[in-house]
Amino acid sequence: MVTIEMVEEFRRRTNCSYDDAKYYLEKYNGDMLEAIIAFERDRNHGYQHKHGGHAHRYRRSRVDLGQRITRIIQRLLDIRVVIADNSGRSFNIPILFPLILAPLWHVIILVSVGMMILGYRFSIREIRDDNYNLDSIISRIRERTQARSK
Repeated sequence: MVTIEMVEEFRRRTNCSYDDAKYYLEKYNGDMLEAIIAFERDRNHGYQHKHGGHAHRYRRSRVDLGQRITRIIQRLLDIRVVIADNSGRSFNIPILFPLILAPLWHVIILVSVGMMILGYRFSIREIRDDNYNLDSIISRIRERTQARSK
C-alpha cells in the first residue's frame, strides 16, 4: 500500500510528479530505494513507460549529449590516416582533419594522387595518442577558465 507520505518523500528525493512517484512506488511495492533507482535509471536512459493512460518520456540530459559528442570526436581523433614513404618514415594525421577539409575534396584528391605517384603509401589505423586525449584537453581548459574567473 502506497501512502501519501511515501509519495511526498519520493517526490522530495527525485523532484518528479505525483503520477510518476505513485507509479514507481506501486511498481516496486513501496520499496523506496528500488523505486528511486528505477526512476533515475529510466530518466537517464530515456526510457518510456505508460501509466494512467499517459505516456511519459524522460529526455536525455545535455551532459549525456556532450559525452556522446566527445566520444565521437575522440574516436575521429584516434582513427588516423598513416602516410608512409619509401624510406620508412610515416606521418599520422587524425581522420578528423581531412573531414574538416571536405569542402576542399578536389584539392585533397589531387594531392593524394600526386603523393601516390611519388611512392607514398596510405593506410587507415586506430592509434591512441595522449596528445589527442580530448578529456584531458577539456579538463585543462575548464581548470584555466575557473582559475581566471576567481
